[in-house]
Amino acid sequence: MGERLVKSASRAFAVIELFARVRAPLRLKDVAAGLGHPVSSAAALLKTMTQQGYLAFDPKSRAYMPTARLPRLVNWISYDDFEEGVVAEAMQQLWAQSHEGVVLGTPVGIHLEYVRSLRGVSEGVQFSIPTGTRRVLIQTGMGWQFLSLRPQAEALDVYRQTIAAGALDRASFPVERFLQQLESHRHLEITLSRARDLVAPTAHWDGAMASILIDTPPGHRPLALGIPGPTDRLERHLPDISAHLRAAAQHIRVAIRAS
Repeated sequence: MGERLVKSASRAFAVIELFARVRAPLRLKDVAAGLGHPVSSAAALLKTMTQQGYLAFDPKSRAYMPTARLPRLVNWISYDDFEEGVVAEAMQQLWAQSHEGVVLGTPVGIHLEYVRSLRGVSEGVQFSIPTGTRRVLIQTGMGWQFLSLRPQAEALDVYRQTIAAGALDRASFPVERFLQQLESHRHLEITLSRARDLVAPTAHWDGAMASILIDTPPGHRPLALGIPGPTDRLERHLPDISAHLRAAAQHIRVAIRAS
């Protein structure tokens, strides 16, 4: 029974995320296709969410749409003032200085989610990371930075959940190696993570990302800034990129203290 409840909760959140991506009313067949679920399962889920007041159903168009109840649940969390203000300014400055892409990431469960992204303008190859992209924490430099702040027991719990979810194979990434890598990130201010050094292959094998954790106001979600790009280019300009990242983090730190 407990496992069924957890799966139901996961599917409900998947529906919400689907609407967030599409930003338009969806019919039953669209939701079923978007989630990869049978139509009967999607119908039962949508009916429940409608009865609970989270979705509205239009009989004429046969389409569903989220109600105002959803944003009201979290409107007490104000990301706009901080992230749309000082953080956005810091990202724009990083973009202008480096000409590379700039991303803002936050941990979500066992994943890292990129919640804001700017596309680079450097000549040559560019690695674009769309807003909303999620990657396993253990597969990103930012993720390791976030994990390094946690007590070892909590970090190990993320490792076990990642293995249980099938996102990584224990045989190819044993716990001893996890602990070694965790410890190596404990005191790093800036990381340069290369795709070729990750546990599992990625689409951008020649890519890398330099990243830094930033201060946030009390109660705010944790955040990090990153600059992705081709490995050889980031390595060549790493001193300048690192200086820009430190300056951005300091600018944000000062703004928080002044607020």
